[in-house]
Amino acid sequence: MTVAFPKKGPGDIKAGQMVTVTVLAEGPIGADGTAPETAQVRIPVERLRRGPTGHRYAIHIRKWRGTNVSPVTLTRQGDPWQLVDEPPPHGLRELLDDTRFLAQHVYGVAMSTLDIFESTLGRRMPWNPEGRVVLKARDLVTATDTGYQRGSNIIRFGSVDRMGYKVPTALYRDIVAHEVTHAILDGFRPAWADELATMEQLAMHEALADLVAILSVFSSRDVVYRQLEAARAGFGAGQVVDDVVMMRSLFDFARDLFARGPLREPFVGVVPDHWQELCEPHARGAVVVGAVLRAVQRLWVERNARLGDGQSLRQKAESGSIVATRVLRMVIRGLSYMPPVDVSWRDLLRGIIAADLDMVPEDIHGYRDALQAEFSAIGIRRVSRDNISGVENYQGLRYPIRLSALGSDPQEVQRFVWENPRLLDAARLERRTPLSSTRVRTSERVSPDGFVISEIGASFIQTVRMSRREANVRLGLRTTRDYVDIRGGGLLRFDAGGRLVYAALKPVMDRERQGKLFGSDQQHDAELAASAGVRNRFHGTGD
Repeated sequence: MTVAFPKKGPGDIKAGQMVTVTVLAEGPIGADGTAPETAQVRIPVERLRRGPTGHRYAIHIRKWRGTNVSPVTLTRQGDPWQLVDEPPPHGLRELLDDTRFLAQHVYGVAMSTLDIFESTLGRRMPWNPEGRVVLKARDLVTATDTGYQRGSNIIRFGSVDRMGYKVPTALYRDIVAHEVTHAILDGFRPAWADELATMEQLAMHEALADLVAILSVFSSRDVVYRQLEAARAGFGAGQVVDDVVMMRSLFDFARDLFARGPLREPFVGVVPDHWQELCEPHARGAVVVGAVLRAVQRLWVERNARLGDGQSLRQKAESGSIVATRVLRMVIRGLSYMPPVDVSWRDLLRGIIAADLDMVPEDIHGYRDALQAEFSAIGIRRVSRDNISGVENYQGLRYPIRLSALGSDPQEVQRFVWENPRLLDAARLERRTPLSSTRVRTSERVSPDGFVISEIGASFIQTVRMSRREANVRLGLRTTRDYVDIRGGGLLRFDAGGRLVYAALKPVMDRERQGKLFGSDQQHDAELAASAGVRNRFHGTGD
């Protein structure tokens, strides 16, 4: 099917223009071996070269035999702006041989994942490093080597054995969304997964990628409907789809997504004891994923109760997709309220709640309460609304800055911090060491009253290298190393008038905080060893 656009010249394509693309709703194999279900995603229009290669992505598909890449064209001949959308073949063998649909599916899922981040945050998401992300959709790697590779802008997809065939993992919608999310997060906050990142940050990466994968697929009404239909198939006459069934449908769906083979451990729904000390980032992150899914299920049940008992199965499915989409956007929006280094699970919760307070001041349906309750149930302390912005501690701030520069020049942000000693003291910056990274981004969002609100987000990081003696004297760190690297930083958000409205700081020269992070040489070495296998190659467990 060709997507119908009036004949236009290149200059007639408008910013924000979207096109519909067919992708596999879940994966290449339907229930009981039937033909796979499809879904429609809306993605931004862009010029596509043969490959396909666009502004943000390049899709490489290797021929089944050999190492050569087989370029694919997704657009009408002579018109690189007009994408031609085609349905997948019905048979599994034909689908696996259809290189064009594989390219269309991977491109569509990758673009829709990027678009939900950019449309939610109101800004472009960078890569780390800049350039295009290359998705090798049928690569010569095993399933366990499927993953995003930091520093290379490459995502490699291996194959799994299914029904006697080698099935590319790139045909599974959730796996593509998961790995693309890793790339997005790495561009957005590189320090969450660099050489100084702790296991907590790596687990955060995995949890966020899992949530985007699960909720982006579950936000499709047809997918939710099929889950409820499958659950109802085992019912006796007269039974109805109740709260327990919806809970089971949601968690079975999450387990099924990640039971593709040896890619990862199946989804964990029961909270393990001392889960925040688990040495495997997927296992640690799965506990938080479970908390968010329980909040989704709770909100889904409450929405159905408000709408009454007379709903059809499709109406209940629509309610589930609406709740999943709202929670997914809450989580994504919260990222822009989190510090650039040393993020914790409570930072995640605070970011979600603070961002949603700004977006939806009156939470009449209890989305924030549901998330707070489920995070509290796994041991993450609730976030109080009192001074959630963190700025009430800094009264009488000076603003000897130029608004035009504040939104684009890191030096202007550094000057703001310097001119406010109270803020400087709160960040506990080391006075002799320059900031190692300062990023400034503007964003726009539409408030509930329909007005467009412009904001400025500025983050800074300071890394300090200390000798063994200096680390002991100034921070109380005991180590046999010749030197140690410690760091901290912060996030500052300014309104359209240039006034500070939110602050999330990780003090640098803070004895208590750095002592907990560093621990001992033995603890430090054990954490580095545990995270070495996943720090630069996400998702692969090697198991």
